[in-house]
Amino acid sequence: GAWRYDVTAPGYKCNMTDLQAAIGLVELERYDRETLPRRRAICERYQAAFSSDERFLEPVLEEEGRTSSFHLYMLRVREAGEEQRDAIITAIAERGVSVNVHFQPLPLLSHYRERGFAIGDVPKAYRQYAREISLPVYYDLTDDQVDTVIATVKEAVQEVLG
Repeated sequence: GAWRYDVTAPGYKCNMTDLQAAIGLVELERYDRETLPRRRAICERYQAAFSSDERFLEPVLEEEGRTSSFHLYMLRVREAGEEQRDAIITAIAERGVSVNVHFQPLPLLSHYRERGFAIGDVPKAYRQYAREISLPVYYDLTDDQVDTVIATVKEAVQEVLG
């Protein structure tokens, strides 16, 4: 899918313009007041929908001494492998919902693979990656849209995994 990317050489990702920085400063002013509470509400809505469904492993959002920034909601499909996860993402996209995958293990990226890093050396990282789907968490997502994402994910998982 369109979420795949590759790293072919070392470097920096420095692509913020002055205009983006100016917008960012304004956004920081509203982060605690608007952005974080809305993202938290979206993630809590996802948690409520997926925590009672054995097909899913939901992320830990809060534990002693740590609270998520609610920037990502990385849902894992318990019984999915990479091929099934990709098919689920395709089925979700066909229904008009955009999801993503974050944090590909480094051995899957050309720069690291070419230097001898092997995916077999990081089986836990690969297992998490192979079944992870990041759901949208932007703060102007409405509750109705969140409910659509939830229903769409469940339908797609049912379609692919039965």
